[in-house]
Amino acid sequence: MRSAILLVNVGSPKKASRREVAKFLFRYLNDRRVVSLPFWPRTLLVNGVIIPARLGKSVRHYREFFASTPLTLLHHAQALEQKLNGQLPRGYKAFVAMQHSHPTLSGALRSIREEGFDRIALIPLFPQYAEATSGSIIAKFSRKVKAWKALPETSVVENFYSHPAYIRAVADTLQGYATGSYDHVIFSYHSLPLTHVARAKGTPRCYPTACEATSRLLAEQLKLCEGCYTTTYQSRMSPHEWLGPFTDDVLAQLAREGKKRVLLLSPGMAADCLETVHELAHKSRELFCARGGCTLDVAPCLNSSDAWVEALLEIAGVTV
Repeated sequence: MRSAILLVNVGSPKKASRREVAKFLFRYLNDRRVVSLPFWPRTLLVNGVIIPARLGKSVRHYREFFASTPLTLLHHAQALEQKLNGQLPRGYKAFVAMQHSHPTLSGALRSIREEGFDRIALIPLFPQYAEATSGSIIAKFSRKVKAWKALPETSVVENFYSHPAYIRAVADTLQGYATGSYDHVIFSYHSLPLTHVARAKGTPRCYPTACEATSRLLAEQLKLCEGCYTTTYQSRMSPHEWLGPFTDDVLAQLAREGKKRVLLLSPGMAADCLETVHELAHKSRELFCARGGCTLDVAPCLNSSDAWVEALLEIAGVTV
């Protein structure tokens, strides 16, 4: 039997033009698992209020992001796909797709079907399950595959926030950083609306529980003392009704307490993107230094590192 490993991320605009950013925001924010409202209220709110209000700012941020690095989300995805295919044994092949941009999930599934794979292992590239990311990807994947006449064997690898291989791979991104030389370490994750958090509270898919477990396991791996690290959340869309504590608020507090050197990493992000490169490494660094801090080092995400490739093979259960 031939097996396909399908890796899926959210996606991003292919360039920072007003048209392309608007197209991406339209696809992303109209997803009912991202904005959890009935169709008409969601359509009116997203397309009549949220996108018009956010578009100009989003375009500016994407222009700054694309100007600052050639290594986009798509670049990291393609590099990861290439490295995985160089490691996979005969009978396996890796494919990458984006939920809300190119290369599309539909296109990747079409290639998988045309190439005659018998099994598909779906891996949403989000270690901590959230309805707006992994949930949306899994739901769309299931709808697409169920429409096939010849159904393949499928499996979903999700919520691997505590997998030892994933923890080792994230810790490996800190090689070259003397973690003991920092006054504090921040593990920053994408924030969620509290309504999303409440729906999964007390279940194995509880998002803050997963994030806190990841932080604790990383702290153990890195030998950080209790009180030397904090779990925070970035990218909230409003100051209210979103999961905290917020990364910028914690950075400001650390600066007020006299902390001068802080190390920050994003264990919930599989690849560097607008959030890590622009929001954290640029805007949050500016804030920390403006409040009296001296150094905010932002570690790279997993991207297409050798450690991440090895981890994905182990997480997917592939023996090389």
